[in-house]
Amino acid sequence: MTSDLLKLPFVVTEAAGPKVAGRSARVGETLHLTEFEARTELLAGVIRPAPADPEAPQTSGNSDTGTTTGEAEPRPARRR
Repeated sequence: MTSDLLKLPFVVTEAAGPKVAGRSARVGETLHLTEFEARTELLAGVIRPAPADPEAPQTSGNSDTGTTTGEAEPRPARRR
């Protein structure tokens, strides 16, 4: 039934007990869970999202503009 749901990788933290999301787990282990399975465990702090790709180069937030100055673009004025 859950095979058609997207499963995302999560890493088990030191705060975890012997079971995470109903499965046996060890600290540092990567579990693939659905958003529903991970929700309570994330709130409890026993898992955290796994890094996207450890070998991918790190990019800055301005990669689409080609600037690397680190300056933030001005925000539009707020309406009242």
